Amino acid sequence: MDRLGQKIVRLDDLLWHLSNVGVGVAVFVATLLYAPPGSYSLNVVVFSIDPFYVLVPLSVVYTVWTGIDFWRWFSGSDSQ
Repeated sequence: MDRLGQKIVRLDDLLWHLSNVGVGVAVFVATLLYAPPGSYSLNVVVFSIDPFYVLVPLSVVYTVWTGIDFWRWFSGSDSQ
């Protein structure tokens, strides 16, 4: 692959990692803004679930996971 192709692939990888981290941050912020604790409740068969307590930990874990993957890629220690 020539230099231009390598730069395009590197830019594509950068945008891929940034968008993944951005999704986690966006879900976290949207949950804080639009579904604060106690404002909504999903009634499941036996009990009710507040989406805040499900979405916040999942978005934090996803953001950290993709952030670590981004850091590994950026530092060059990615195994791919």
